[in-house]
Amino acid sequence: MRFRVQKLIRDRLPAMMRADGLAVFERRLGEAEFVAALKEKLVEEAQEAREATSPAELTGELADVLEVIHALAAAHGLSMAEIEARRLAKRTERGGFDDRVFNAAVEAPDGLPAADYYLARPQQYPRED
Repeated sequence: MRFRVQKLIRDRLPAMMRADGLAVFERRLGEAEFVAALKEKLVEEAQEAREATSPAELTGELADVLEVIHALAAAHGLSMAEIEARRLAKRTERGGFDDRVFNAAVEAPDGLPAADYYLARPQQYPRED
């Protein structure tokens, strides 16, 4: 039996899979493909974190998310120190998530420039009127 996988995997997995008796058909990605695959992997790992049902499972999935973030940062020549500095700056400017604030909706009068942000993203922010 052969199964289609079509995703980025960790470096040592092909050898581990072969040790388990599997035939593995992998290839090395070029730079643009690698960055695209990392972005897909980030979404995949975030979804797995979302679906985690125990603290131990969540810990493993968050570790996977962080590994992808490290790789994506390196692919763009960014250091984790740069990312952490930006995180802290955004936290200072906009706050964190400590207060657990949930925004159910926003309402904007016609012509308000801030409404353009929401109007430009109808899939993310559908109109309720």
